[in-house]
Amino acid sequence: MPKKRTAGSSSDGTEDSDFSTDLEHAAETAGRRSSTRLTRSSLRLSQSSQASVFSSGRRITRSQQGAANATAKKYPLRQSRSSGSDTELIGFCYVKQGADRDETPPRTPTGNAPSCESDIDASSPSVDHDERLAKELSLKEAAAHDLSHRPKRRRFHESYNFNMKCPTPGCNSLGHLTGRHERHFSVSGCPLYHNLSADECKGKTSVRDKQAEERSQQQDESRHSTRSQAPTERQQRYKEKVTELRRKRNSGLNKEQKEKHTEHHQSHETRREPLLENITSDYDLELFRKAQARASEDLEKLRLAGQESEGSNMIGTIVFGRFELDTWYHSPYPEEYARLGRLYMCEFCLKYMKSQTILRRHMAKCVWKHPPGDEIYRKGNISVFEVDGKKNKIYCQNLCLLAKLFLDHKTLYYDVEPFLFYVMTEADGTGCHLVGYFSKEKNSFLNYNVSCILTMPQYMRQGYGKMLIDFSYLLSKVEEKVGSPERPLSDLGLISYRSYWKDVLLKYLNRFQGKEISIKEISQETAVNPVDIVSTLQSLQMLKYWKGKHLVLKRQDLIDDWKDKETKRGNGKTIDPSALKWTPPKGT
Repeated sequence: MPKKRTAGSSSDGTEDSDFSTDLEHAAETAGRRSSTRLTRSSLRLSQSSQASVFSSGRRITRSQQGAANATAKKYPLRQSRSSGSDTELIGFCYVKQGADRDETPPRTPTGNAPSCESDIDASSPSVDHDERLAKELSLKEAAAHDLSHRPKRRRFHESYNFNMKCPTPGCNSLGHLTGRHERHFSVSGCPLYHNLSADECKGKTSVRDKQAEERSQQQDESRHSTRSQAPTERQQRYKEKVTELRRKRNSGLNKEQKEKHTEHHQSHETRREPLLENITSDYDLELFRKAQARASEDLEKLRLAGQESEGSNMIGTIVFGRFELDTWYHSPYPEEYARLGRLYMCEFCLKYMKSQTILRRHMAKCVWKHPPGDEIYRKGNISVFEVDGKKNKIYCQNLCLLAKLFLDHKTLYYDVEPFLFYVMTEADGTGCHLVGYFSKEKNSFLNYNVSCILTMPQYMRQGYGKMLIDFSYLLSKVEEKVGSPERPLSDLGLISYRSYWKDVLLKYLNRFQGKEISIKEISQETAVNPVDIVSTLQSLQMLKYWKGKHLVLKRQDLIDDWKDKETKRGNGKTIDPSALKWTPPKGT
């Protein structure tokens, strides 16, 4: 029975070089086209065949090295026959044939035939020949699994969380005010909120980039010129151009424009930015748009860096009673609530909800009209409630989460049992509305009388912050202790305490008639820590060191200014000690 010859072999079993070269090129081209049809079994067979060919080639090379060095003429090695069965390449799947068949070198999934005995030069004197063969095989094997030829899928930024969405009604979160991002998740980057489209933002960005590039080129040209105090000719022309643009602006809105602005405000209210066209000159409006885009880009960088939201979710606004408040900082609300961007809260029990409908149903059933705990102070419509974190744990946790939205350095959220909360409210016909609060430890080793203090944003700059501080020192006086706020203080907290300490010291000095004054006496009467008193005197430049002694200067100009402010302020926002009904709690 005649033996079946494989392609690329002559009748005597030697390799036909011309025919094998052409066949190799054709198979390589076909291999690239059909590489996607490879099966896992064919890949495993290919790798095993490569390993066997390489090992047999290495043995032949070492056995032939001596003879190769002795002669200068090069001979190709004959292919070795397999004692068992050989394989034949059919569509890059290796199919078993019968025994005693000629063996052709298997091809890799990339279409390239691996190095075998026919590719090895027996007369080469190089010692690293085997290592090169191993390296070539490893590279070809790696190329078989290389997917770089496939088209890459389009990806958004890794930090995008597609569960988030823009809080602007009707916005699909696509585009960005800066024109440099594919998506946005805040009002500051929303084109729809700014009455623009995503394409308009991209167009404006390209124009601004072109102007910035021209400006940088002009600066580079003028950098090498002699600097002069007088404006250059280019600057003079630019000034005249701006003046002309501002002169062309109409003095006011016509009837149609007023109707358009009114209709826009009635339909969107605060959910959209007011129409800015024709309010000012086009030049000034473009400057304002540039500032908006730059601020939005800075906020986007902060968001991507994780500095603003400690992750990806940040609550933008909260609906609290009749107020809608913009938040300042991230608060660790549950993710299912934080990713909404807006929360709805009951102003009495502080429960947070996802929608206006849920809030309306809750308010119809909520029986709370004031904070839980004991009312220890009331004067007029101002009340203070003492809430124990151990007895009213849920309320205190919700209060801490709410406070974190407006405080940067707050770390207490859930461990509220060791603390007492003093909640100040303002009463009207509907109930007692939250004004602010402060918390203090039940047993403070360092005699801190305040751990955390907050005035709600809608009540700021009305004197309530100073009332809360004054109330905390009033409790310290009743306890016959000297108190101080827990450090570190926030920026707003430091301003409020410095203002309170200044008023207390000037009030004390205004009533003091002696010639010698003691820091300790001031501390005992006002319950303010001596360290805080000294720091306040130094900030007021009332503490001097002269001839080895510390002197307190009684600056009459500061006292007179304080008197004038107190006269204008009146007695509206003050704490009356006689209205306090409280005894210090026993240690727990």
